[in-house]
Amino acid sequence: MRLYTVQYRPSPADHQSGGEGGMDPDVVLIKEGFCWPALFMPVLWLLYRRQFWGLVAYMGLSGILSALTWGVGMDNITALLLSVVLSLVVAAQANDWRRWRLGARGYELVSVVAAGSLLQAEAIFFHSHWQGRETAPATPARPFAPLPANGLTAFATPFDPL
Repeated sequence: MRLYTVQYRPSPADHQSGGEGGMDPDVVLIKEGFCWPALFMPVLWLLYRRQFWGLVAYMGLSGILSALTWGVGMDNITALLLSVVLSLVVAAQANDWRRWRLGARGYELVSVVAAGSLLQAEAIFFHSHWQGRETAPATPARPFAPLPANGLTAFATPFDPL
């Protein structure tokens, strides 16, 4: 079983009409944990997810590592290992960075769903929150308070200790 966080941003019509807007709400489910595409293709993943500041940081750190290995005279194996470590760090933090960026764009963490796949997580979440609109609120209740960043990452996750 994997955990997926559910990020929700109500449509502008929801705010104006008290919840029954004409547009569908904007919901994004993000897998918790390691991001394999970000490991093997960090530059492409950062571009695809529009993580431009992360891309600038990654390219800057890659340049610093290249200059450092060349300036110190390290062998190619050491340079490759340092590059792999940088890619591992990006892959380990990639989904947290994506959650943080969505939070900056107005998305709120509304739920955590345990499922075997993304399709199952979507089915579980939408069945429980949007299946019966007449009985369920238009906007899901926010079960979590804003989370502080922990000591390991600059971005809070729903699984960090408070």
